[in-house]
Amino acid sequence: MHFEAFSSSELAEYLRGIPAVNARLGDDSELQVVEVGDGNLNYVYFVSSVRDPRRSVVVKQAPPFLRLVGEAWPLPRERMEREVAALRRYGTLCPQHVPSVYHADSEKYLIVMQRLASHRVLRQGLTEGIVYPHLADHISTFLARTLFHGSDLYLSPEAKKAAASGGINTELCRITEDLVFTYPFEDHASNVYNAALPAAAIERLRTNQPLRRAAAEMKWAFMNHAETLVHGDLHTGSIMANEHETYVIDPEFAFYGPMGFDTGAFIANLLLAYYSLDWHDRMAGREPIAFQRWLLEQVEAVWNGFAQKFAQLWRMHEREAGRAWIGGPADSCAADAFREEFMRRLLADTLGFAGCKMIRRIVGMAKVAEITTIKDEAVRASVEVRCLRLAEALLVQRGELASIEAVTALAAQVLAQTVDLCASPRN
Repeated sequence: MHFEAFSSSELAEYLRGIPAVNARLGDDSELQVVEVGDGNLNYVYFVSSVRDPRRSVVVKQAPPFLRLVGEAWPLPRERMEREVAALRRYGTLCPQHVPSVYHADSEKYLIVMQRLASHRVLRQGLTEGIVYPHLADHISTFLARTLFHGSDLYLSPEAKKAAASGGINTELCRITEDLVFTYPFEDHASNVYNAALPAAAIERLRTNQPLRRAAAEMKWAFMNHAETLVHGDLHTGSIMANEHETYVIDPEFAFYGPMGFDTGAFIANLLLAYYSLDWHDRMAGREPIAFQRWLLEQVEAVWNGFAQKFAQLWRMHEREAGRAWIGGPADSCAADAFREEFMRRLLADTLGFAGCKMIRRIVGMAKVAEITTIKDEAVRASVEVRCLRLAEALLVQRGELASIEAVTALAAQVLAQTVDLCASPRN
């Protein structure tokens, strides 16, 4: 089916025909429409009343292809339906952290949602050194509630299997399988490298056997461990925040997969910001050490908060059920031992997925602005090499890093190391 993005006038006219949306914008007001999409996947519009800009919505239109590439990379039209379903599911579990859905139209490939006008994309805020006092608490709550309630630990076996069978997101999962777990570790045409990135760093991704084996293990887990409904793309560009509130957006990659993929993706983005902020803070005349310390504190607080809340939900559910998930008394030593081992394995998965996500953002086609906006290629390369070194350690040593504090200590150690860029850069 032929697709054309809405023009401003066409979208305004369309929204006027939807009573629930029209009433929210003001029946008699002229509408202002501004396209603000980042150009990777979708078209995103801010729509507001000219008379009263506080009356506004956000419209997301998902073309049946990857916008970054064009029609040569087709995508299924139902991906918007999956996003709507995920938003509504998450909205029942965490309404304080998920935007409201006002309208969805599969034929037009679009969704109309609550506009978070007083919030900013988290990635932008972190790049500017903004401290969000409730970020870790809010994200850990979102992660604990969504990951637990979609799993076999909470759902009946029948309900879980039915949800998983209906949660297959083939085409978007394939994007992740290729761009996160496969292409960065080979000489693929979609990879994009900073000209100053040492050739040895790139070659290591293709030839280091422990690293490649670890990445293959994470790819297998991603493709086969249908543990719960995961967001599937939980990076700092998929979060809107201000001093008091935090909202998770854009779950179009949602599918039944491994819990650690969501926790790992978010932690990976905090670590990418951690390494890039030294340059951004100095350019802005800020002292980088304090904010970098705060970022590592967020890594620890997100994981520790998540682990505590997840285990609390688990214990509470078992007490209400009157038995442990493994059978027997809810407060048995065996139940506690299983829970402890479960969380240990989940941390290892989190670190492995974080490593893959970090590597993808350095050499893959979709990067992160906090690194690409570093204008000096040599300085940017020094940031990228540190990211790659930590990512490799997280992947290869994920079973040995027994606590999140060990991870942040390792991240700080890598930051303190002098990066050798004497190796020949790519031509």
